[in-house]
Amino acid sequence: MSEPPALSREEMLAFLAREFPNAGFGDGRLRLEDYARGACRVVMPLDERTIRPGPSVSGPAIMGLGDVSAWVALLSVIGPVPLAVTATLNVTFLRPAGLSDLASACIVLRAGRRLATMLAEVSRLGDGQAVAHLTITYAIPDGARA
Repeated sequence: MSEPPALSREEMLAFLAREFPNAGFGDGRLRLEDYARGACRVVMPLDERTIRPGPSVSGPAIMGLGDVSAWVALLSVIGPVPLAVTATLNVTFLRPAGLSDLASACIVLRAGRRLATMLAEVSRLGDGQAVAHLTITYAIPDGARA
């Protein structure tokens, strides 16, 4: 049996509302769909504010979705550490997102004392096609982990 997340789903949502209210979890711009220790799936419904000419969901919106899913996945392992921050984010765009709701499935590959590495795949909800692949490294503040 796998270990439970450091924060329950309810604790995570309360933490996000308190520490990162503008992320979009409270107003429907983001939805925490799946959640477990070291993994999550965050959904971003199509929003006219994220559409670029083409039309398609913009690259910055896709990167933001991947990044916030990495933060949630990491916190499910290390607990409530608001100052765990993105150190690197590498993205490969695979195809246009088009006008579709998107989901970022993220897993923690390794969580050390100072650095953690996550892998996220952003895909269209309609047909499941991957639109971007991200590797994200987070810096964890000294003394933040037990």
